[in-house]
Order: sequence, then C-alpha cells, then structure tokens
Amino acid sequence: MNGAFVNSGSSATVNLGVGSNTITVLVTAEDGTTNTYTVTVTRAASSNANLSNMTLSQGTLSPSFASGTTSYTASVGNAVGSLSITPTVSDSTASVEVNGLTATSGSPSTVNLDVGSNTITVDVTAQDGTTNTYTVTVTRAASSNANLSNLTLSQGTLNPSFAGGTTSYTASVGNAVGSFSVTPTVSDSTASVEVNGLTVTSGSPSWSESGCGLEYDYGRCHCAGRYDEYLYGDGNSSRFEQCESQ
Repeated sequence: MNGAFVNSGSSATVNLGVGSNTITVLVTAEDGTTNTYTVTVTRAASSNANLSNMTLSQGTLSPSFASGTTSYTASVGNAVGSLSITPTVSDSTASVEVNGLTATSGSPSTVNLDVGSNTITVDVTAQDGTTNTYTVTVTRAASSNANLSNLTLSQGTLNPSFAGGTTSYTASVGNAVGSFSVTPTVSDSTASVEVNGLTVTSGSPSWSESGCGLEYDYGRCHCAGRYDEYLYGDGNSSRFEQCESQ
C-alpha cells in the first residue's frame, strides 16, 4: 500500500496532509497479475481561529485571558505612550494581525497610545479562512502634571530661586521699573497656563504694569478692566503709554 508491503488483513498508517490525499492499494496475484485500488481522502483545513494566549507589556487584561473571550479592557498611566501586545494562536496554521498589520504569533507588536480610549484589534484567520477578532480597549490616563518647569521675570529676582514644587515667591524692583514680563514654562506640553487670568503661551513673556493693572498678551492690551486690540505687546514703555492713553 502506497509502495509499502502489508499483510492481508493488517492495517497500515497513512499520514494525511490538508486537502486531497490519494492512497493506492496494489494487489499482486501469485502469477504476477496486479490490480490497483485507489482511495482519495480529503482532509479539511483547520477552522481554529482562536488565540491560546494574549499578553500586554503594560497594564492588565480584564477579564483575565480566556480563548473564548474576545473583548478586554486595560488601563495605563499617562506616562505610558506605547505598549506591546503579544498574541499567540492556538493552531500554528492560523495567521494573526494587530491593528491591520501582519504579526507573528508569540511575538510582541508595538502599539502607540493616545490619551483616552485606544482600541487594539487582533484578527486571527484560520487555515480554512474562518476569522475571529479579539479587541482590547486600553485607556491611557490624562496628564495630572500642573507644574511649571521654569518661571522668570524680566526685572527683579525670584526669591527663593525657582523650583517646580515651590508655588510662592517674592521679588523687588526699583521705582523706575513700571512694567516687566513674566515667562512661565509648563512642565507638560499638554498643560495650559494663565497669567492674571489671561491665557499665555508656555515659554513666552506676558507683560504687566503695576500702575494700572495693564497687561499684554499676544500683542493685546488690557487695562483697568478694558480689553482692546491695540497691538502694543512688545513691552516697550512708550507703547505702554500709548495703550494707557487709548
């Protein structure tokens, strides 16, 4: 059978590949006459589109992984800007993709994370084309960093010297100093900053005059509660006078 001699009435093991397999049974009579029987066995392709395991490099899957469970969540801190997900297929003939990109079973795939909700899809395709999709929704926390990395004055000196954890300072200037700029720089680029109630750009100076509460922000003048578009925001003292006289 299939080229190997077997005893009549005895069985022989035949390995089967996926698809069509032809088994030949050759019978030889005592006088040399031969007769051939054929059996064509079709072995179906695997329909196993499951994962046997799935892990994250950051965070914890909830619920714990189970092959029959296809939807998961995980949470990570703001500092985690990316993570690796490692899917392992149950059947080695299946293929796997992570977020639409071909992945290798048992090997990590890197996924970048935005702040908020991030959906990771893991698509498994069985040998026969059967598909199964696992999803992991990873929530990355928003930044809680409301600190400054620096704070400077154009006139005078901060006392004590600036430190991110210190929030109260004093400074002294001479009588001739009628205006100065404050330049705050945020520690986290996602944070916003205001000086005396007006939005400013991190790392850019905000001008102020102690005499009438006049402030400059993006070239706009704010004096005595009035907000006008005078475009005198370069901090020049003569421009302060012009703005104040409007």
